[in-house]
Amino acid sequence: MPSNTLSGISLDAIADKTLDVLCSRFFELSRFTRDFSTDIKDKGASVKTRLPGSVSAVNLDSGYTAQNSSTTEKTITLSDYRGYVIGLKDKEVSFAKSVEWLENILIKPAVEATVRKVVDDLLSLVTASNFTNAITVTAQNFDSDDLADAAATLSNNKVGKSLRSALVGFDYFSSLQKDEVHVTPAKAYGGPQAIQDHDAHMIHGIDVTGYEGIPSNSENLEGIIAHPSALLIAARTPALPPGPRVESVNRITEHGLPLQFRHWYSRNSGLHKISVSVLYGTSVGLGNSLVRIKSA
Repeated sequence: MPSNTLSGISLDAIADKTLDVLCSRFFELSRFTRDFSTDIKDKGASVKTRLPGSVSAVNLDSGYTAQNSSTTEKTITLSDYRGYVIGLKDKEVSFAKSVEWLENILIKPAVEATVRKVVDDLLSLVTASNFTNAITVTAQNFDSDDLADAAATLSNNKVGKSLRSALVGFDYFSSLQKDEVHVTPAKAYGGPQAIQDHDAHMIHGIDVTGYEGIPSNSENLEGIIAHPSALLIAARTPALPPGPRVESVNRITEHGLPLQFRHWYSRNSGLHKISVSVLYGTSVGLGNSLVRIKSA
């Protein structure tokens, strides 16, 4: 692909720079979701997976009689096409003398808004009707004991012990950092990260991350403790536009989310336009693989 430029500003450079913003602002989606993007990467409007029903062993002394088996279908439909479009007048573009100007003033907020929309749609699925398991605790009283209780709930639900993660608001995250049960052993056995880096990391087999954008969902939601099988996502970039008039660059972030960056000039409106976009769908997976954290 040729190096596309606009007044000396490379679109490739803009796209690569924005990925650094994602790394510092958002968590890895793969820690909290099952990603089916590869199954629908090139074509198709939806992808389906199936959950096997529970079975019980029977007495085979009298012969091999077939038992009833069942599966539950889960569909992830690419129904959400979201992004952000920036329009710059000719005079405004002439002021952009470096990549940093576009990155800091325009591209970063556009990327953040797009990714946040995907995250918001995922977390909007975390309701009592979809996930019945919950713990109720205020931010001031949240500690490692609550993580231990949630871990026990997941184990009783036969959820695998690996890949468990917690996503909590920073007020809850801060309380966890001040928990002596967590901080003192961390200094003795787990290294200084809890104090030096303000990093909770693994507690009772749960990898903890703070995030400021958790929605309440009108149910006092403050966080989740989950296995990736609880939430499902599929995403891909839109089709590349034909012809030389639109420059397009596709990038897959470290979080697994594919983004498309476009630039074109609208002659009728006299605007240089830059867009960030993604096509995606979300769905509920296994309802017993997630524990909600509520404040009331």
